[in-house]
Amino acid sequence: MPTIVTSRLEFHYRESGDDDGVPLLLLHGSHASSRWWDPFCAILPESIHAVVPDLRGCGLSGGSERGYEIEEQAADISNLVEGLGLTEFDLVGHGSGGAIAIEFALRHRERLHSLILVDSVPVEGAFTPLEGLQLLAQMREDRALLRRALASLMPAVPPPTMSPAEFETFFDLIVEDAAGMAPAAFTAVAEALTRWNRLEEAKGLTLPTLIVQGSDDIIVDKETATRSLLSIPGAANLEVLRGVGHSPMIEAPVTLAERIIEFITEDFDSFEEARDFAEEQGGLEGGSEAIDS
Repeated sequence: MPTIVTSRLEFHYRESGDDDGVPLLLLHGSHASSRWWDPFCAILPESIHAVVPDLRGCGLSGGSERGYEIEEQAADISNLVEGLGLTEFDLVGHGSGGAIAIEFALRHRERLHSLILVDSVPVEGAFTPLEGLQLLAQMREDRALLRRALASLMPAVPPPTMSPAEFETFFDLIVEDAAGMAPAAFTAVAEALTRWNRLEEAKGLTLPTLIVQGSDDIIVDKETATRSLLSIPGAANLEVLRGVGHSPMIEAPVTLAERIIEFITEDFDSFEEARDFAEEQGGLEGGSEAIDS
């Protein structure tokens, strides 16, 4: 994995596609790493240059006891973007990474082509009760509990692009990534989301925004996603992926790629490469429905 050292953090990141391709920056969620986006990036055409960092305290990037407030993590991403020289890029945030993406978009609208929120924390943040925080802390020491918690986020696996054996190997790796997080990161992000609220500021998000939601998400429900849809002027509709949980990039990578590519460009013939690949691997995933704002 490439590494870049910024004034705030040493980032490790994954990338795919041509260096001069359409720039796409992908942010993972809580208890995750850049690895979560591997199934999605594997079917992208070469004409998309995807960059996927390990966020603070996750994967191979630097960890710390502090720095997990959403505003601070958005500042981390700003330094990363500066270091990589990204401009006019499409920003995708999943789960808590969606809150970081929203915060970045509010601060740096001029750098973005679009904003894409995938099963994202809503614009008003999220409250985790004390017993929830205690459960997260317990996951640090209880590998079986951590494994069950992650499995509950992806009911529609394995995806068509993986055999059961391939998925089991992949899942073992994402469990290892979660177990290896910086200790503070297990609860600090959830605590930060309790303090973060951009419901009022969201009216400034006038850039093109796509909201994608798994119909079977047990973390963020459709009602919550709809509130974000109605709060963001740039969001035209909510794409609901039927039969998918909280992790579309793993459960339905082809469908998610199709929705995102259709959104960021009206004419992208190279996506046929991804569709052909998916058909060879077992066919496309299920469909979706759109809810207009």
